[in-house]
Amino acid sequence: MRNVHIRVLVILAVLSLLGIVGTQVFWLNRAIAQQDQVFNYNVQVALRNVVESLCEANGKDFPTVNPIEQVSGNYFIVRTNDKIDLTNLEYLISAEIKKRSISQDFEYGVYDCANDRMVYAENVRLGGERSQDIMPVLKNDEYYFGIYFPDKSRSLIAGFDLWKFTSAISLVVIIFFGFALFVILRQKRLSEVQRDFINNVSHELKTPLATLSLASSTLAERNTEGNNKYVQIIKKEVSRLQKNVEDILHSSLAESDATIKKELVDIDQFLDPLIKELKEQYSNQMIDWKLNISISKQIYTNLKLLENILRNLIDNAVKYGGKEISIEAHQSDKKTEISISDNGSGIAPEYQKQVFKKFFRVPENNNQHNQKGFGLGLHIVASEVKKLKGKISLKSKPGVGSTFKITIPNG
Repeated sequence: MRNVHIRVLVILAVLSLLGIVGTQVFWLNRAIAQQDQVFNYNVQVALRNVVESLCEANGKDFPTVNPIEQVSGNYFIVRTNDKIDLTNLEYLISAEIKKRSISQDFEYGVYDCANDRMVYAENVRLGGERSQDIMPVLKNDEYYFGIYFPDKSRSLIAGFDLWKFTSAISLVVIIFFGFALFVILRQKRLSEVQRDFINNVSHELKTPLATLSLASSTLAERNTEGNNKYVQIIKKEVSRLQKNVEDILHSSLAESDATIKKELVDIDQFLDPLIKELKEQYSNQMIDWKLNISISKQIYTNLKLLENILRNLIDNAVKYGGKEISIEAHQSDKKTEISISDNGSGIAPEYQKQVFKKFFRVPENNNQHNQKGFGLGLHIVASEVKKLKGKISLKSKPGVGSTFKITIPNG
């Protein structure tokens, strides 16, 4: 996976997680604020009803100025400026609060306005029994009382069970994202180490293979005819090893992020010597070559990649095909199409989408040939076609043959 892809993945994932968390925080704050407003409104309505009951008991009119003041988020003051019957006050407050569906415990205290001191205080638990303490009789005419809800904030948050559930899901997602990111980075590092190892091993093998190839060629020229058979075996195996090493190198390069250099290429002038060379290379195979090339325009591409693509496809057709290989090349204003066809055993439909995967080889019982290799050839072709911004397709029918078609842009 390319570094830019990983960066984009990380950025998108982080932004998504921040968006989820931000949205949750926003809606949680908004919901708490709304719950707080509802709570304050209900408390003020309940206390207003308490004041009305007290005024009615004292034969007074309801004060013209609002007697209820919210000092803080959970503390309210009620200025009655009149007599207060403590026996009924706790009952009235509890009853009115319960009517407004408030289930929180509260504390209240009664203050003497004349002396500015508290004359009575009580902690009320709505779910428990009322206090049985003897309450004092208040003789003055000017009193006010305050009510305090100590558990208001905790009670507001405790009601958001859905938020807790979504927060747990978000935490799981964040943990999963962190683990996935760790695995991706680790796999990327392992992939880089593997690619570097393959490159180093391939380069180290190329030098002794080149020496062996040169030595076998020299022996072939000097040896007697009796020993020449073994020299030819050596040359053949060295060639096979060189092909395998080249495949590994091409596979590593095809998957690399290195940019490719393009140039103007005359396809017809490029194809003629290449096909002539391949005909000579496979002259002992008794292959019937059929050519249909109609190319007139230059294309802007990478010559080495295009040559390697065609060599691999033709080599594949020779190894797995029959005795007839067709090469067709056609061109339009925007693209060039080159097809390599054979009349070999073909590929079963269930394997046609997998042949371009790295290391995949069609099972031997589905193919009449038992060719050696790593399963890299068609993977290299597909990767290099992709580097040229082109496409590759396969049409194959068992017992009839296969056709590989590459389409590359002219510019």
